[in-house]
Amino acid sequence: MGQRIREMRKHRELSQQALAEKIGRTKGTISQWEAGITHPGGEILLRLATALQCSPHWIVSGEERAREPKGRYFVEGAATDGVEQNVSPAPSMAGLVPEISWVQAGAWTEVCHVELDPEAINWYPRPPGASDRTFVLRVVGDSMLPEYTPGRLIFVDPERLPQSGDDVVAIMTETGEATFKRFIEEPGSGKMLKAINPAWHTPYITINGNCRVVGVVVADMRIR
Repeated sequence: MGQRIREMRKHRELSQQALAEKIGRTKGTISQWEAGITHPGGEILLRLATALQCSPHWIVSGEERAREPKGRYFVEGAATDGVEQNVSPAPSMAGLVPEISWVQAGAWTEVCHVELDPEAINWYPRPPGASDRTFVLRVVGDSMLPEYTPGRLIFVDPERLPQSGDDVVAIMTETGEATFKRFIEEPGSGKMLKAINPAWHTPYITINGNCRVVGVVVADMRIR
């Protein structure tokens, strides 16, 4: 495992210090991994795989690796020589973002990642272009059917300003509850939040000081 970590680190042109900073560990920890003294596991293994842009399974076992002519690494099946593929490499991910509760979403401007227990929550790769303050919520309710089913993970970026047509998470100021809706702004009608479920009983909420947008949904994930 240590040899693979060292090989991929050098392939990504990262020093031990640079890799350590990416995953929140020390240079000494990286050195111990590469020497085979200790091994990464659990959530930190996922962080390491994300930083090295490779499969966690490959780090552990050495399997699921293919090499492109230019020397880039891909998980098995993503790139093979001489075989026509109907997929292209995914965009690079940088860092991890936490899954939080809808209650925490209401106070996210006052909550920092460092205040979260990394062992007690789920972490997911941060989507390309998303800020490091992005967080993940799990959809509940039916108001955004059929596009978003209950249980779907949505990635919310509080640094992104909402544009008409964006899906957003907003906090209702009177109740403090978070809601997931589509942001609509039309001349003459002002700003509204819309439930996209055509069968929803009250599809529109007029924005008149009764809510604030926490962030814009920049990606979603369905876990099979």
